[in-house]
Amino acid sequence: MMKTLRILDRTIGVVAPSLVGLYAARIFVRPRQPKPRNMTGWTLLSSPAIQRQYVAWGKSAAGSSKKVLIIHGWESHAGHMNVLSDALVTAGLNVVALDAPAHGDAEGEATNAIQFAAALLRVSAELGPFDAVIGHSMGGGAAFIAIADGMQVGKVVTIGAPFLFSDVLHRFAKYIGLPPKAEKAFVDRVENMTGRSWDETRGDVVAPKVAQPCLVVHDQNDKEIPFSDAQNLVKVLPRGELYETQGLGHRRILHDRTTAAYIAKWITS
Repeated sequence: MMKTLRILDRTIGVVAPSLVGLYAARIFVRPRQPKPRNMTGWTLLSSPAIQRQYVAWGKSAAGSSKKVLIIHGWESHAGHMNVLSDALVTAGLNVVALDAPAHGDAEGEATNAIQFAAALLRVSAELGPFDAVIGHSMGGGAAFIAIADGMQVGKVVTIGAPFLFSDVLHRFAKYIGLPPKAEKAFVDRVENMTGRSWDETRGDVVAPKVAQPCLVVHDQNDKEIPFSDAQNLVKVLPRGELYETQGLGHRRILHDRTTAAYIAKWITS
């Protein structure tokens, strides 16, 4: 798909930017399926209201009533959060982790950050309240949107979360070589697909509405979401603090046991 996009950019991207922008948008909102996953230790949680718009998985800590909600990032799934979820259970917390729309076992082919946020709101209403919510990448940005939209939760942790979703789109456009007019058409098309303006999802719009304590976890060498995004989030969060890592990047940070243990300790402290 990426090769096809680059060919289109070189051939008709300049003369037909709207067409190329539309094609790029349709590809962008359809996540590729990740490699087979290990769901050992997870329990599938069912609810008539869910209807597979998302799928909820659970891990339990014996004798505990405290619950944490986890949401993964783009082209990921609940199983990618195993190291973190195990650290949380060891710390005495019950865990509910989502397969977000069009990811894992959830239905759908296309999705976006607004649908991620809507899934958080629904599962919070059905299985909450939660003592904390943890979101990786798009899931972290979606957590801010969900809280701004009314989700009640005790604490918030983001891992590699973006400050501006529109910046993610512009970086993707640059990556595939979209010319300026096609890039604008692409960003506008994706915005139309979400049903909300990008201005409503800006970090400096939603993060100030997050009154809960918030831990912003980010690797200094993250090549997908720049470390400066975390610094910008901490500036506008009323009760935000930054936890920096080095050399873990955007995805390996999820498999780092030291980071997972710190997050669990921060939530339970």
